[in-house]
Amino acid sequence: MQRLILVVVGSISTALAIAGALLPGLPTTPFVIVALWAFARSSETLYSRVQRIPLLGSALAEAHRFEKERAIRAPVKITALSFAWGSVLLTAATTGGSRPVLLSLVAMAAVAGTFFMWWIPTERQ
Repeated sequence: MQRLILVVVGSISTALAIAGALLPGLPTTPFVIVALWAFARSSETLYSRVQRIPLLGSALAEAHRFEKERAIRAPVKITALSFAWGSVLLTAATTGGSRPVLLSLVAMAAVAGTFFMWWIPTERQ
């Protein structure tokens, strides 16, 4: 059962990472880190497949750096948080407050991303 849960978490994280690589405002690197973590504990095949997705190249490099250093570079954190909160502002501006559920979801994602970036140490160079 645990293996199945990890495969589901890894698969959802991979899908969100790919979406993040294509959509502004959705971070890629945190989702790649979660996907690699989940697949490393559940499926060597899926772990290898994620690492071969060309679209995730730079996020994979950051994930490997994170795995080695146990920290995220400051520019990556700043970029992720800028896009996350920029998405909140863009959603608020374009919907004019007429879609509170959508705005709440985007804001909750930004809060989660902010917490994640605060929780993970910043790489010292």
